[in-house]
Amino acid sequence: MNRRSIIQSIGLISTHALFPGILANFVLGCQQDPKERARREPVFFQATTFAELPLLLDLIIPATQTKSASEVGVHLFLDEIFHKCLPTNQQSELQAGITQLISELQRADDAEAFLRATDQKAYTFDPNYRYFILLKQYTLVGFFTSQEGMTKASNYVKVPGEYQGEIAFGPETLNYGKTDMRYYL
Repeated sequence: MNRRSIIQSIGLISTHALFPGILANFVLGCQQDPKERARREPVFFQATTFAELPLLLDLIIPATQTKSASEVGVHLFLDEIFHKCLPTNQQSELQAGITQLISELQRADDAEAFLRATDQKAYTFDPNYRYFILLKQYTLVGFFTSQEGMTKASNYVKVPGEYQGEIAFGPETLNYGKTDMRYYL
């Protein structure tokens, strides 16, 4: 899969007619009681994979000054978005890849090093790891559209002011101004 194919895949999901509704449901679901969210049955992932998915997502976005990906419910977002917005052939490829990734991750001595290697393979366009790009990018979308991601991990401005063409960038800058979609472990 080349860069153009990846961008098309992301574009297909993001422009899917159901995407805004799913995103709105996700944001509302984040306000639910965590125990109630935990009882939700998966629609895309198998139950065993869904139970292990938070461990994988927490390696991609761990808890720092903000909550981790699983703490804001990104696994719930991914379950719904992949179920409703992906074509069947991509769904089966993604399910198989994530299931294999989780089993390999559980056997790895160093989970972070293993995930870095997987990331490197995915971004050098190894066809066996192309599913990882989609997983990682939609993990970021899910996190940064949650309340935690919007208000605590970003420079949230409730009522934005005037247009600023160039924003100063420094070590304390969050995802405001000069950024790109790639998240580095």
